[in-house]
Amino acid sequence: MPDKRDYYETLGVTRTSSKEEIKTAYRTLAKKFHPDLNKDNPKLAEEKFKEISEAYEVLIDDNKRIKYDQYGHAGVASDFGKEGFTWRNFSHVSDLEDIFGHDIFYDFFGRGSIFSDFFGARRRGFEQPEQRVKRLQVEIALEQAYRGVSTEVAIPRSDKCSECGGSGSARGTTPKTCSTCEGKGEIQQEQLQGFGRIIKIGMCPVCIGKGNVIEQPCPICHGCGEVQKHDRINVKVPPGVDNGTTLRITADKTAGRLKEDIYVVISVQSHPVYH
Repeated sequence: MPDKRDYYETLGVTRTSSKEEIKTAYRTLAKKFHPDLNKDNPKLAEEKFKEISEAYEVLIDDNKRIKYDQYGHAGVASDFGKEGFTWRNFSHVSDLEDIFGHDIFYDFFGRGSIFSDFFGARRRGFEQPEQRVKRLQVEIALEQAYRGVSTEVAIPRSDKCSECGGSGSARGTTPKTCSTCEGKGEIQQEQLQGFGRIIKIGMCPVCIGKGNVIEQPCPICHGCGEVQKHDRINVKVPPGVDNGTTLRITADKTAGRLKEDIYVVISVQSHPVYH
């Protein structure tokens, strides 16, 4: 068996560290080394991410940790099989959901919670973007709230990057097939239960269900394949609105500039005399 780094050292914890301390350490390192957050060197980040996840898989599990403390890496080798640790052996994907969170992943990957359906969902389902209500805040003066006003609002939207054509890769390069899932975008995980085995299929945590990884990211979109732009529309604020009033702007009234309805929340500035 090739030499491996001590699991405690890998996570930067001690042999007396509590589960909470181990989880906190993994949380910090997972944010640091996830490949999609390391566009400059995703290959190295992928290796580090897998290394810390293997250590976490062992140390967060009471039985595996006891065997590791007694016998070292040899004590847990049978849990991973002949190939050693693979993502099929990682049974704490829900912890990654907790670590990264729904909104952070949506912002990075342009989709909903990427790990919430890790088990049981199919790849096509992962690629459906979640419908999210857009809310924008517009600040107006007290006099404008009283009389009404027409004001311009910038609506953010994502467009395909023209530099890379949406691939996320620098010109002259292409995304590489993910070596973890072999391009499938999903992995199988086997779990022993009673006298049988349960095989669960889930999203590959390295390529996020895409089936490929970007080794040389586009310098314009930094690997995401999209760039942020803004549409500007006029919003008519009726007379007599209060602070916190919400106006709905329907897409069919914006001459095709909006693909979905948005909500504009009015913020009325304080007045030096009238309150």
